[in-house]
Amino acid sequence: MKKSFEGFVLSAVMLLLLITGCGGNKAVKQNQAMAESAKPVVYEKSGNTQRPEWTTRVTFHESDHGFAFTGGVMGGSDYALTLRLAKSEAIKNLLESIEIKARAEFSSAMQGNYSKDDEIGRYVTDAVAWTVDNLRVAGIRQKEIHYEQAFDPGTHRNRYNAWVKLEISRADYIKAKTGAAEKLLNKAIREKDEQAKEKALELLDRLRNET
Repeated sequence: MKKSFEGFVLSAVMLLLLITGCGGNKAVKQNQAMAESAKPVVYEKSGNTQRPEWTTRVTFHESDHGFAFTGGVMGGSDYALTLRLAKSEAIKNLLESIEIKARAEFSSAMQGNYSKDDEIGRYVTDAVAWTVDNLRVAGIRQKEIHYEQAFDPGTHRNRYNAWVKLEISRADYIKAKTGAAEKLLNKAIREKDEQAKEKALELLDRLRNET
């Protein structure tokens, strides 16, 4: 009798666990289904049916031909505004990347027997700013855009995703740096800094040979 009772209890426990497990799995599946139904549904997009590979790359890419910069915004409420914000993001990434690259290159070119770091720093800072200004005027090109229009079930509104790809050719980058180096030379001449003048002339000679 005791064994029969123990067997009954064990069977009841196993049945309860089975029911609970099935209920748990069902609840998980229901939650997953609800989460999927709440996601925005893309129903219109530019170009290919798939997002271009460049929209998922790092924001800065350098090649033999030049430099590419991307920016993207998702979930915007207005198409034109979302596109402008994506372009602003790409320009921000461009300026930050170019400033870092140009600063390293000008710092290396202007190294010399300066007694204080700020003596070389003031030349480098000006050269970087001039390079960026030159690129703003001529050099930055919008290469490609990709947008998506989606319906958001949660808000019952349309949402927009946009990505912008900008490019700078290597020739335009060198041209911008050459213009900055010319101003650097003029600054050194005005301040009668012979060492900076010599470094600027060397840099100019090298840049002109690259064009």
